[in-house]
Amino acid sequence: MKLDSLFICMCFVTWVSLAQEKDTTLVALEKKLEIATTDSLKIDALLNLGVYQLRRDFNKVESYTNEILDIFETENLEYDINLQRAEVFQQLGILNRKRSKYSKALKYYLDAQNIFLEYNDSLNLSSNYHNIGNVFKFQKEYRKSINVFKKAIAINKKLAIPKKIGDNYNAIGSSYRRINKIDSASYYYEKAYKKYKEAGYEEGVYRVISNKAQILSRQKKYSEALSLQLQYLEFVEKTGIKEAIATAHYNLAQTYNYLEQFNKAIYHVDQSIIIAKKEKIGRRLAVSYKRKSLSYFKMKQFEEALEYYRKYARANDSVFNLQKAKEIREIELQYEFEQQKLQDSIQFVEEKKRISTIAENQELKKKWYFTLFLITLILTTGVIYYGVRYFRKIRKQSQLRQTKLTSQIEELHTEVSLKKEEVTDLMKETLIHLRTKEKLANDLSKLSDQEEGTSLKSIIAELKADKLEDTKLILLKKNIETLNYEFLKRLRIQHPALTKTDIEVCSFIKLGLSRKEISNLRKTSLDAIKSTRYRLKSKLNLTSKDSLDKYIHSL
Repeated sequence: MKLDSLFICMCFVTWVSLAQEKDTTLVALEKKLEIATTDSLKIDALLNLGVYQLRRDFNKVESYTNEILDIFETENLEYDINLQRAEVFQQLGILNRKRSKYSKALKYYLDAQNIFLEYNDSLNLSSNYHNIGNVFKFQKEYRKSINVFKKAIAINKKLAIPKKIGDNYNAIGSSYRRINKIDSASYYYEKAYKKYKEAGYEEGVYRVISNKAQILSRQKKYSEALSLQLQYLEFVEKTGIKEAIATAHYNLAQTYNYLEQFNKAIYHVDQSIIIAKKEKIGRRLAVSYKRKSLSYFKMKQFEEALEYYRKYARANDSVFNLQKAKEIREIELQYEFEQQKLQDSIQFVEEKKRISTIAENQELKKKWYFTLFLITLILTTGVIYYGVRYFRKIRKQSQLRQTKLTSQIEELHTEVSLKKEEVTDLMKETLIHLRTKEKLANDLSKLSDQEEGTSLKSIIAELKADKLEDTKLILLKKNIETLNYEFLKRLRIQHPALTKTDIEVCSFIKLGLSRKEISNLRKTSLDAIKSTRYRLKSKLNLTSKDSLDKYIHSL
């Protein structure tokens, strides 16, 4: 008896001495608060204390934020307090999220986010995204949480902060674990572990160890999981992180349940409940009640199991605002079933349960088939509708392209035919003219041999010179069509009644030739050209006052 008393006294003295030991980090932060000489420095000190206590003592965090808000109410603050206000919102968001007040937490986070975006504060913005991701994770919107965590990663990679990147990877791994994507979860846990090692962040390394233990537990490797969980508990108890201590006890209770060491499971879950009550961690309290109910149920202590399941339902309703009457009723039916085994025939109860289950399954199947049919019908209708629209659009575009191409081809054929026709006619006309002159030159040459005379020789020379000019004329006429193609096209469209001679004269006028030059080129008299111009003015609907040259140049 004396030895027992001595042992108890020694334990008490040890506990008192440990309690008197102050956390050196906390002492340093409190010292900064004491020596703060301005409101700005005091608020910064309180914010740093709040960050430190967020995983250790929620009640103190609440006290710090209230003190900061009181300072904000002071009217004589002579600096911009918006960024500090945003950091307070962020801490209040974390505090409310840890207490499972998710809607209130999200509001604080969004208020903080607006300020961080306005001031382009990337560091705090990445932390805020991470916190919003945690809200979605604990509301079981895991896909949404992963997307928000990735936003935080994008910023932290630019800032090159391995510790924060590790936090993001670890959170993504937890979201994947909760939707049973074990390979993805393991991948992100490993990335988090490397980043924590790179940053020298021991707490982060142990967080990953704890999460890896959860995966081992799901793989039914309970002994390996237990070893890692005990390591994690030892670490967080040494550092005094209360929320993490509650989580460690909760996970150990789960593993001991699997190992059917129910007394140990109940011990650890009780430790989790104590911390959750003190720190007002609603979600942790709810799931701890459920885990304790499961331990009693496996021990066949059904009254205790029912009692703690009811506590879980009440706590869970306060966290998620859901109606849990159906789940409570299922536990009650199970409890009544076990009691009935002692009094009545088990067969009747099982048959009753079987019939009820069959009816429920049939109803679920009907709903499922109807939903599947409806979804299929909607998808099929949508595919047909958009398919028809797409086909019509493609067909219409094809028709328009075909019509346009056909029109262009026809127009090109017409233009080529016209050009060939004009060139051919001009060539024929010129060749006939040349052949006639050649014959005349040959005949005169013969005549010159019979009768000497200088005048006849000069005529022959002029004709031969004229032959040379005619060669130039051929080249000129061949190029008229090419040089004035667009002009001739417009002329024919606007005045289709013009003859070839009319068109040729118009071409010469367009080239800027005088009447005399035109008469020489056409081998006709000046009066003939004047007559042609007069007829042209009439055909072109010009008055006597209108200038033929100006009109043709305007085309």
